[in-house]
Amino acid sequence: MQPEEIDILMKDKTDFNKRLKLIAFLKEQKSDLCIEALQYLLKNDVVYKVRLAAWQVLNEKGVPCSEPVARPRYAVVLEKTLARLKRFGVWLMDITEGFR
Repeated sequence: MQPEEIDILMKDKTDFNKRLKLIAFLKEQKSDLCIEALQYLLKNDVVYKVRLAAWQVLNEKGVPCSEPVARPRYAVVLEKTLARLKRFGVWLMDITEGFR
């Protein structure tokens, strides 16, 4: 599997089973790219099963990392949405400052 394919599958949010299969593939590999991909999935994936599988593989490989927190998907999505709204509010205040 090429690095571009790994990157595409890593960021594909349509089906978490694809990412679980990617983790199973990365488990057999021994490159730094695989470790980086697993760390990305551990930190950024919204599905708890994927984060947990990535954490387990990283632990097997001896990479120190903290266990993922089991949060419902809606909490993660809500957090990201609120962060975007906050950035939009700051941007909106910045552009309307000149109209006063």
